[in-house]
Amino acid sequence: MVTATLQEQLNRGAKLLQTGQVEEALELARELLSQYQGHQAVHLFAADASSLNGYHKAAIECLDVIPNGQRHPAVLVRKAELLFSTGQRRAALETARAAAEIVGSDESQLRSVARLYTDCQDLEGARALLLQAQERLPDSPQILYDLALSEFHLNLPEEAERHIDLLLQTVPAHAGALHLRSAVRTQSAERNHIDDLQERLRASSQPGNLVAAANFALAKEYEDLARYEESFTALEKGTSAYRQMLSYDGKTELASHAGIRKQFTPQAYESLSAGFEDKSPVFVIGMPRTGTTLVERMLSSHSQVMSLGEFTDFPRLLTEMIRAKAAELGSVPSGQDLTLSLDFDQLGERYVASARQIAGDSPRFVDKLPYNFLYCGYIAASLPNAKLIHLTRDPLDTCYAVYKTLFFRAYSYSYRLDELADYYISYRKHMQHWHEVLPGRIIDVNYEQLVQAPEEQARRIVSCCDLPWEDAVLDFHAQESPAMTASAMQVRNPVNTQSIGAWRRAGGSFNRLRERLQEAGLVS
Repeated sequence: MVTATLQEQLNRGAKLLQTGQVEEALELARELLSQYQGHQAVHLFAADASSLNGYHKAAIECLDVIPNGQRHPAVLVRKAELLFSTGQRRAALETARAAAEIVGSDESQLRSVARLYTDCQDLEGARALLLQAQERLPDSPQILYDLALSEFHLNLPEEAERHIDLLLQTVPAHAGALHLRSAVRTQSAERNHIDDLQERLRASSQPGNLVAAANFALAKEYEDLARYEESFTALEKGTSAYRQMLSYDGKTELASHAGIRKQFTPQAYESLSAGFEDKSPVFVIGMPRTGTTLVERMLSSHSQVMSLGEFTDFPRLLTEMIRAKAAELGSVPSGQDLTLSLDFDQLGERYVASARQIAGDSPRFVDKLPYNFLYCGYIAASLPNAKLIHLTRDPLDTCYAVYKTLFFRAYSYSYRLDELADYYISYRKHMQHWHEVLPGRIIDVNYEQLVQAPEEQARRIVSCCDLPWEDAVLDFHAQESPAMTASAMQVRNPVNTQSIGAWRRAGGSFNRLRERLQEAGLVS
């Protein structure tokens, strides 16, 4: 039981965490632990405070000492989340499964467990749990949405549409459901939701998230019907509405890119410690919507290759080791770049160990996190035998494909054309820099060449990965494995060239962006 006084203290602690006062929260947690040892709510708060201060092991230990904690779903869910955040995926999934057995009908806990299943790449398990959750909570819109989303990724469009329809009957203004409904399949003149979306948008006082999602959905459906001018009009309304909900600081982000380029010179690279000698990793990098998923699906169709999906562990481990180095030094001399003094052998070994939790003993595994283009030098230093495959695409087609995609909580630079142009220019500078630092290490694969001559390019990619050719690589679209990216629907189909030159659908609206890229020498 939580007394009034204790509840006040816990409320204060929650507020400290919410406002970023994590050190003060940890102090309070330690005080409460000394008074209320074994109290579940106190230990849960202490675990959160410890985790946010970077003490992940201590956070898990806070939960492990709760009496009968293994019988409380809230404890197991939080432990699974902490295990996942520290790269312990197998243990996280086992703990999530234990939580699923006792979770009952708590909506938040059910969704958290299903999300953990998904994060650990058990989408079938997530769907099965969400189907059970729907039976227990038939009126929950969020359970229905999570269920439909899992079915979209599992290529079960009819099931996804059925659950979206059920959801929209209950919550007609559910932004995520409206967007997903349009994405599930290619719309036709006989079967689409254009009139329905327009009617919803005509309603007064719509929240920004609905205006954004509905306009993105409308733009996608208009494009499916080749009504390009109407599509781009809706898209501009959608991007404008979504950008207003973001606090993106482009100058700071691009300055961090420039900082990496300034510090990580060819001379600096030559001076780094030796990395981890492992031939398994294949990194597929580049801007989003440039064919990274296509290459990943091709490679993972090979019998000797396993896909990790958009695996976030390299940047996570890099960040953790930089923080640990800073803590070890106590204070960092001005101008010193800690990233160049890391133990790169340890970084590579930790990365491979983390990846093996998904890849098992597969001879090769593919990490398809586009953002890894930022870290090519660090990847090459820590994993000298890893393959780096960089997808290139026509700059204007790249920007158009990125601009018309609602990513939800990612790629915040993509909702204003000027910010998108700035980011794209920085990306190109970054990749030029890595080619200079790592001559011959990065394999450029051109999207247009890939879709126009898929077998020729696929054979080249497979050969670069030191693998024997297998015809299954060209049958990637027949894969039944989940697709967890914005290209989920496209990679279920054979290669086609329909997106080449798609930027022209934007008409004159892309003139300024084109001028910016011309000024940077990136387009003619």
